[in-house]
Amino acid sequence: MTPSSEQTPLGYRQILAFYWPLVLTSQMMTLAHPIINAALGRCEDAIVQLAAYGVGFGTAVFLNSPLFPFQQIVTAMGAGPRARRDLIAKGLSLGAVICVVDLALAVSPLGTWLFADVMGSTPAVTELAQRILLVQAPIPLLLPLRSLAWGIIMRHRNTRLISLATGVRLACLASFVFALSGRGWLPPAVVGGMAMTVGIFVEAVYSGLQAVGLVRRRAEGVDAGEDERVGWRHFLVFIGPLMVSTVAWALMRPLLNAVMGRTVDPDLAQGALGFVFPLLILMASPLWALQNTTLVLVNDRHDFRRLARFSGAVILVFVVAIGAWVWTPLRGVLLLHVFSLEPDKAAYVAGALLFIPFQPIPMGWRSFSQGFLMNRRRTGIIALASALKTLVLVVPGFLIVARDPTVNGALLATILIMAGGSVETLVVAWRALRLHRELAAAEPEVAPAAGSG
Repeated sequence: MTPSSEQTPLGYRQILAFYWPLVLTSQMMTLAHPIINAALGRCEDAIVQLAAYGVGFGTAVFLNSPLFPFQQIVTAMGAGPRARRDLIAKGLSLGAVICVVDLALAVSPLGTWLFADVMGSTPAVTELAQRILLVQAPIPLLLPLRSLAWGIIMRHRNTRLISLATGVRLACLASFVFALSGRGWLPPAVVGGMAMTVGIFVEAVYSGLQAVGLVRRRAEGVDAGEDERVGWRHFLVFIGPLMVSTVAWALMRPLLNAVMGRTVDPDLAQGALGFVFPLLILMASPLWALQNTTLVLVNDRHDFRRLARFSGAVILVFVVAIGAWVWTPLRGVLLLHVFSLEPDKAAYVAGALLFIPFQPIPMGWRSFSQGFLMNRRRTGIIALASALKTLVLVVPGFLIVARDPTVNGALLATILIMAGGSVETLVVAWRALRLHRELAAAEPEVAPAAGSG
């Protein structure tokens, strides 16, 4: 966003009003997969259905990951009709390419080779995974449209509309999958794939209608800034590093599974990773919202410092909140009685869980720093940081397992995630701090008026 000295000084109430709906959105998004799993787990042949959905949906997420940052580029550069037309044309072009890849994997021997030979899936899982890719093929075309709407809404700073849209999506998805799975019309895993597509379609339509209304009435912030044409060069310079980051994030779980597969008990290690990794994501996902909050709300050095203090407070709250059940006897109650793990499995993952409360620290500061880099349109360092994180995950992981295959896979994977995330955070935070110093040096030393917080 373009800095402006004429805007009202940023207050903590403004920050919280923008941030909190994004937290609800991230939490609702992480609930979609467990809801589908809950429906599939009640069907016959549940293990095959769950495995097929996990393989098919996981592949789709990886293929779609280059589209995830599109919302940020619309927020940063979509300052008028011409810019938005250029952006959506490019977003839909990328989406069309991914859609073709989805279809090729769904209907050709290439998909059979990927799922059966590369991933080692059984024939039943392979067939279902291909059908899931087929019914989810429209999603790459829906994501840019949804992101365009969300970018417009965030420029208006009314993030409650985004959380409402995600709530509508979750309700439609849950209704669809529970109503149709187990009816015998389609395999439950395919119904789950269709439910995700239907949910995102409804979410995109709802968000689009809201965004069109904002544009038509020229709502505040929607057209703020210069309406510049966005060529492919400017588009890729901004979004390219973010694509690298999201692809690296999507690769993290498959890479860790490859490391776990080389332990003496790969089923136990990979199963434990499958238990711990979603908890890491679920517990710390509210910190992702700091990225968009910083991207939109920072206009000068005072905003930067206030948002840094807000981010520090939010990080501390989540460390304490997660630690309240991980570092207390409640941990055993939840593992044995809520998650119903067998005692030996609970003991295997218990050590890894002790590290989960520290996850908000690197994730929170990384989200804050990356949001500021996007705000300043200096995203190049994000790609380098993601590459370094991937190296930290892969190289030490394979070396440690080669040296000691009996290592606790859950504990090793958790430490690798923390180490990789910390390296990534240090790199982007260092660059963000340098940019803040440049911003401070370029601004006159005038104290801000009292904020509304």
